[in-house]
Amino acid sequence: MTDARTTPPSKVLLVAAFAALYIIWGSTYLGIKIATETMPPWPMIAARHGLAGIMLYSVLRLSGTPPPQRAHWKGGVIGGVMLLVIGNGMIAFVSHRLPSSMSSMVVATTPIWIVATASVRPGGTAPTTKEWIGLSLGLAGLALLVGPSALAAIQGTTGALDIGAAGLVLCGTISWAIGSVIGRELPRPGNAFMGSALQMLSAGALLGIVCLVTGQWTSVDPAAISMRSWVAFAYLIGFGSLLGFTAYVWLLRVAKTSHVATYAYVNPIVALFLGASIGHESITGGMLVAAGVTLLGVVLVVMPPFRTVERAD
Repeated sequence: MTDARTTPPSKVLLVAAFAALYIIWGSTYLGIKIATETMPPWPMIAARHGLAGIMLYSVLRLSGTPPPQRAHWKGGVIGGVMLLVIGNGMIAFVSHRLPSSMSSMVVATTPIWIVATASVRPGGTAPTTKEWIGLSLGLAGLALLVGPSALAAIQGTTGALDIGAAGLVLCGTISWAIGSVIGRELPRPGNAFMGSALQMLSAGALLGIVCLVTGQWTSVDPAAISMRSWVAFAYLIGFGSLLGFTAYVWLLRVAKTSHVATYAYVNPIVALFLGASIGHESITGGMLVAAGVTLLGVVLVVMPPFRTVERAD
């Protein structure tokens, strides 16, 4: 595997990487929900990221990729905690309380929080008028989704909307955004895939320790895990982590951030239809209106600035 920072990416690789973000990540919400039907959430994501990290790291080292330096582990730990432990962890933790389609819509606000984080950090740039409009629309859509009583009775497979669960997913989303912004300023390996492996290894190790201290490993009963959950777990490792997350880390280096962020408003569309067709989750008119407002705000945030054309009189 080559260094993503020095070798110009081919159009085929770019298309494949974006397809991984758009389609695969849109399906992982349902995958997490199915996996945690018979697997405890924290042990599941600890094993998922730990195994994916071990496999990717091993392949890289066997293929001749230099080992990471000590400083690189700092970025790996911070990224692993903020993106995978908190970001993905919150989704897994509330997966049995919140329809996967709704989790994806809350996560669709990720670019909004990235813009906000980048603007308040030292040396950051304040949002433009267009971005402020997008931020406002995105937050309004989120409020419609989880706030008013008119949508409080939205029915999924778990019953009425769980406001607390939606709030935890939002906290995870904000953590993901902050981690994505500050991660650019931390030491990282020249090989983007190694950076991804370090984050997954760090997340898996930390979650494994937490599960050990809290005794959650004892709640894992392999005999009680359904084949349906095992298949979803394998899918999350192979596609969600090894392909999806690695594609995300790689694209952040070779493509514009605003273009990479478009996954956030494509994923909910994929998750909505998968949740309805496979997960037997209902889609109401209220959900579509709230999603539409939220996604419109996200589009305004990530789309390129408007350009004026001077008239040649």
